[in-house]
Amino acid sequence: MERYQKNTLPGVSDEELPLGFGMALAQNDLALKKFGKMDERQRQRFLFDARHARSKEEMQSVVNRIGEWQ
Repeated sequence: MERYQKNTLPGVSDEELPLGFGMALAQNDLALKKFGKMDERQRQRFLFDARHARSKEEMQSVVNRIGEWQ
């Protein structure tokens, strides 16, 4: 059973986020800013990957890719 937190990220619509994703994103300022600037389609792509991450390392990899996103 996945756990979700209510979204409180700036610039992001009021959608449910996987708990680990929100926590990892909050610890990476660059990724947080880039995620907030993405359009809905781009955010959904990363949210899909986050929802399917099977470990903390996989979740961190998703957040790191956001930080590298142009």
